[in-house]
Amino acid sequence: MSSPGVPLPLKTEHSTRDRLYLNFLNVIPFLIGSIAILRDSPKWVAVYIGIALFFFLVIELRFACTHCSYYIRSKNCVKCMMLPGIPKIFKARPDPHSPIEKAILALGALPVFLFPVYWLIKDPLLLGAYVVAWALFFLTARRYECVRCINFECPMNRVPAEVKEDFEKKGGLSGNIEISAENIRLSGTDRCASLRAEHEFKDFLYWNFVTLTILFSAGLAIGISSTGWLLTYIFIVIFHFGILEQYFFCTHCPYFVRGEKCLRCMMNWGWPRHFKPVPYPPGKFDLAITSLGFVIVIFFPLPWLLKVPFLLGTYLVAILIFLLTIWRYECGRCIYFGCPFNRVPAEVRKDYQK
Repeated sequence: MSSPGVPLPLKTEHSTRDRLYLNFLNVIPFLIGSIAILRDSPKWVAVYIGIALFFFLVIELRFACTHCSYYIRSKNCVKCMMLPGIPKIFKARPDPHSPIEKAILALGALPVFLFPVYWLIKDPLLLGAYVVAWALFFLTARRYECVRCINFECPMNRVPAEVKEDFEKKGGLSGNIEISAENIRLSGTDRCASLRAEHEFKDFLYWNFVTLTILFSAGLAIGISSTGWLLTYIFIVIFHFGILEQYFFCTHCPYFVRGEKCLRCMMNWGWPRHFKPVPYPPGKFDLAITSLGFVIVIFFPLPWLLKVPFLLGTYLVAILIFLLTIWRYECGRCIYFGCPFNRVPAEVRKDYQK
């Protein structure tokens, strides 16, 4: 199949799952900001909500969305991943953004991001969570959505120039990136969602950033009460991911043999390969041991997290984001077919193995 550099096909439409997932990511920083403000004054929360609504429903809709292909394609209501069902109260403008429109957008966005900072700096935990939440949203959108978005006017758009030209020549008829057997089999065409044969260092950076969000919130909750138990938790995490998971799960993975002396996968980049690859899928015993290790890692910090509700919420939301994101964007094109979460169709697996 393909290398990680092969561009994914453009997404001409958004599904309900797209809207739910991206809006879930988007609402998290707003919720954190609202919590910080609410501790001081409910009235200022109302002001904050008003500022956000004015930006998204007026400024962004008029000065950004009207130039967007998704907006232009919609009939009566907007059909995009961020503002579904909003009436098209402004006229579509297929021409590029003017400098004035870009300036208005930038000035309009600043209050949305900066308004809650006054209250957030009073609580370093909330401030950190706020920054991380926005970082997760933008990194995820840029990494998985901006590379296949047909809104070429957006400054975050990362679709290669040749793909844009090809899309425009075809009159905007490129297919969506739904991970299906038909699309994956069409590897090498502009409609394929090809399997990921290799990982890159940037994959490792992204996924470990998401993972560290989980581990940091748990470690912080434990560390507040006991340094000894924190060291125990760190040992458990290192033992599970560095030894237990590698031996019983990773040795069966095709990515395990990538690289020379060190691993080259999105979760373990540069980690020494202590064990020999196993050329067959993991058995029930391997999966049971790996699952038990994950259960211990996940549930071990709960007694301490229950004492700090905010960290408990951060921990659970971070786990949910991790699972939703990896299931949505990675499991449908992963070549580790022995993994119980793999979503590549059976006929595509057979074709790849041949």
